[in-house]
Amino acid sequence: MRIVYASGNTRAGLGQFWGMMIKLAVFVLAALVITAIMLVGLFIVLPVMLVGGIALHFYIRRKLRQAQQRQRDDGVIDAEYTIIEHR
Repeated sequence: MRIVYASGNTRAGLGQFWGMMIKLAVFVLAALVITAIMLVGLFIVLPVMLVGGIALHFYIRRKLRQAQQRQRDDGVIDAEYTIIEHR
């Protein structure tokens, strides 16, 4: 036994048209959102990260150079010692 459902209206109706248009609008909106996220990442986030990385590099180099000059001036090595007593 086979049951087949068939609508009385077999033409492409107005509901199918609007359904297809909604799917197309959702697809276009999703593509625009993804494109906007990529552009923000490329033109805002990436340059900020690059500038921050370069600034951090120079900051660390300056701090290391200052620490080396301080060490050369007084001839004392700055260090912490822990004394452990064995009994």
